Amino acid sequence: MLVKTLKKTVATLFMLSALLAISCGGSPDSALEPSNGVYYWRTTFKLDPAERTFLAENGVNKMYVRFFDVDLNPDTMSMEKCVPVATIDFADTLPQGVEIVPTVFITPQAIVHYRDFTNNFARRLYAMCDYNHITPNEVQFDCDWTATTRDSFFAFLKEIRASLGEYFEGIRISSTIRLHQLSQTPPPVDEGVLMCYNTGNFRDFRTKNSILDPDDVRPYMKYLKSYDLPLSFALPVYSWNVEFDSHKKFMRLNNGQYDFSDTVVFKPLGNNVYLFKEDGEEDIYIRYESVEAEKLLEVKEMLRKNRGHNSNIILYHLDLQQIQKYSKDEITDFYH
Repeated sequence: MLVKTLKKTVATLFMLSALLAISCGGSPDSALEPSNGVYYWRTTFKLDPAERTFLAENGVNKMYVRFFDVDLNPDTMSMEKCVPVATIDFADTLPQGVEIVPTVFITPQAIVHYRDFTNNFARRLYAMCDYNHITPNEVQFDCDWTATTRDSFFAFLKEIRASLGEYFEGIRISSTIRLHQLSQTPPPVDEGVLMCYNTGNFRDFRTKNSILDPDDVRPYMKYLKSYDLPLSFALPVYSWNVEFDSHKKFMRLNNGQYDFSDTVVFKPLGNNVYLFKEDGEEDIYIRYESVEAEKLLEVKEMLRKNRGHNSNIILYHLDLQQIQKYSKDEITDFYH
């Protein structure tokens, strides 16, 4: 009972401090508790020693762990219109001193049916937390809502807050914010995370870098300063290969590792685009996308210039094979 009372008190103080910051003309972000964060977006929770070292060395004290996705039920005859998919399996101990934020991705197709799953998924979140000995202070929801699905997502957020409140007293609710959503009314949550990645159209062969291009971010800065919600910033530290057929039509995203130094197999065409040629096979164009540290820092400084320095930084996502392409000093610069 004492724990519940304390959590309710902390949540109340959090909301009061946010309102006070706004009423005094300060940034809403001043109400954020300082933290270094990272997303965990794999379906099995297992940390190797190097990943635990990464968390400790960089002072990561908040981990946004994707618990499951919500999508339309492929069984159209079922009474359940939406189902959880890709549920995480906790196969390892949780890192000490790191707050776990359960995170749920909801597809735009599913959110319009929110009335059918809100209460069930609140119980599911509680059961997963209880079984894995997680006592969350915050739950985050990720949905690429648009003008047509905004009302459904906002109504869902209000209902899920009430439903989760039956299990977690004083629980805070956060949501991801995409760049195109900055011009809209903020969702009814305690705080948001601005997703500064997937800024371009990966399906377009002419795109230079769909993960992050400062030129794609810059037009949205006019909305950032006045956005009335405490915001943290999520920066990408991943890479991928975008593959196109011989007619330059999009085929797929591929997270595999290619040896582009083999110029016999991968003919360089410039701008990180390669022509893959293999005997008897159709030619494939491959655009390798990664974000240089300089570009990440350029975007971070752009965000800070237009918003201030109170926002927390979250890296997306914890994958040491990807993160190791950055030096320790670069990682430090991302967070600070």
